[in-house]
Amino acid sequence: MKEKLILFLAIVCGILAMVFNKLYLDGKLRDLNRRFEMEWVVAASKDLASGTVLTEDMVAKTLIPRRATSGCVKPAQLNAVLGQKLRASVPFNTPLMWSCLADRDQRGGGLANMVREGDRAVSIPVDVTSSVTGLVEPNDHVDILGTFTFPSTKGDSQLDTVTLTILQNVTVLATGKQTSASSSAAMMSGQQRGGAYSTVTLLVTPKEAEMLVFAMQKGRLTLTLRSPSDVSSARDLTNINFNYLERKVGEFNENRQERLRGANR
Repeated sequence: MKEKLILFLAIVCGILAMVFNKLYLDGKLRDLNRRFEMEWVVAASKDLASGTVLTEDMVAKTLIPRRATSGCVKPAQLNAVLGQKLRASVPFNTPLMWSCLADRDQRGGGLANMVREGDRAVSIPVDVTSSVTGLVEPNDHVDILGTFTFPSTKGDSQLDTVTLTILQNVTVLATGKQTSASSSAAMMSGQQRGGAYSTVTLLVTPKEAEMLVFAMQKGRLTLTLRSPSDVSSARDLTNINFNYLERKVGEFNENRQERLRGANR
């Protein structure tokens, strides 16, 4: 009995040691990230020769100091570089630079080359407000909200206005006529990137394209900008009308204060 107890305690101690060791290492990694402001970038998963056409199995993610990420391809921009040809070799685990990529337009096809097989590119109208003050850029990821006015379900003559999230985590292919390729080319040549725009082109499925075209005919679409590292999908979103807002506005503010207190701990 004594031997079993000793064995049990040894196992428990071993498990606790593993847990505390993991917590220690995770803490060190967080400290390292805070100290050096590390950021994920796209890197070569093997030695890549000049002239190689990039495929998904040729790249991976790697952490480097944020101060060294200028000109690097970010994970959120991966779709824009797949299928492009390298004009310079990239050694294993070396960050992929925009300057290493051949101009997409030199291979022909322009925007069409950025559309994956089975997907579609569709443009929607935007203004300064609905495009996050015009700060949405090619390769950003956005959510698309729609606001619609329709006859009241109560059967009277009043109108109801509803806002709802139509699509989440959508890739922006172009803002106006500016794509990631034209943007990087302008940046490398020292030119100013494109200014104001009135349309945003999005990468969607055929069914999503149908829904967006219908929605833009019936109401107003607004973009919300996501963090490049945020690939989550919210599942508890509710259609917002005035009655719902009036009931929930206090709860929204309480939840916001809780999040702020948690972030400051």
